Amino acid sequence: MNDRALKVLEQYELDVINTRRGRGAWFLETPGGRRILSDYSGSEDRALFQNYVMAMIREGGYQNVDRILPNREGSLVSRDWEGNRYVVKEWYPGRECDTSSENEILQAVENLARLHRLMKAGEQTEFRKKYTAQMPSEEMCSWNAQLRRIRIFVRARHRKSAFEQMFLECYEKYYAKAQEALELLTQGRDGMESLQTERDGCICHGDYSHHHVLVCGYEIATTNFDRCRFDLQVKDLCHFMRKILEKQDWNIRLGTRMLAAYSQIRPISRAEQRLIRARMLYPEKFRKLAASYYDSNKAWISRQYIEKLEKMNRQEGARLEFVKIL
Repeated sequence: MNDRALKVLEQYELDVINTRRGRGAWFLETPGGRRILSDYSGSEDRALFQNYVMAMIREGGYQNVDRILPNREGSLVSRDWEGNRYVVKEWYPGRECDTSSENEILQAVENLARLHRLMKAGEQTEFRKKYTAQMPSEEMCSWNAQLRRIRIFVRARHRKSAFEQMFLECYEKYYAKAQEALELLTQGRDGMESLQTERDGCICHGDYSHHHVLVCGYEIATTNFDRCRFDLQVKDLCHFMRKILEKQDWNIRLGTRMLAAYSQIRPISRAEQRLIRARMLYPEKFRKLAASYYDSNKAWISRQYIEKLEKMNRQEGARLEFVKIL
């Protein structure tokens, strides 16, 4: 974000004392506390939904979330002269959750469980139709179809790079786990129906990671609800656990402690337990790496793709051992 973005602040009733450039944003010091100016890719309606969720959380007594502030005209999304979109949010002085600290990891899991208990939508909301995620089985079906398309594309290439050769060599073992995860999800009609009921009444963060958990002294703030939606909340838990366990070489003891910390605050149903097992079994990182390659410039493939796939292969045994204990 360049300095010209600060011109957008003229659209707000803000007394800015100081500005500091951050990662893709500007931090603003005001008499009322810290604010942040950042790019925004969503619509005004999406911003309204985010603030609906922020209000729900705050009404439950959890105050440290990044509500979007309106400009002078009452809009939550502001535009510069080129049409670029920005938002100003309330922010908190703190640092990201330390992924090497087991104590902070468990605090972040407990924080997520408390948030989830508050993120329960009423029967009527105008946002449900627009911002409801697919059911997990539908999502996995589309992911598996994506993997098959990428494999067909790679096999058709005449001159294959080192990454493409490695991708084909390990494709079958990862795709087998993808199919196994899908079959696990589709077993038992009653479980799927209970998950659909759960999805329709709950809202999840959508991108809960250590980057969005700020440790502010003795308190925690949760930020970046840009992807919040009506969805199964344990998908947030799976996303966070996967990110952490990849960094911790799939430490079984840590993984079980994370599950226990969450379930002590928000109990996990049997259907959700099966979903967690299926999500952790699914080779999500392999799929994301394949999709990233597919969308990239094939004329030059970064060495990082090979390094990530090599690391994934090294960790695969430990990952499957963790899945066994679920």
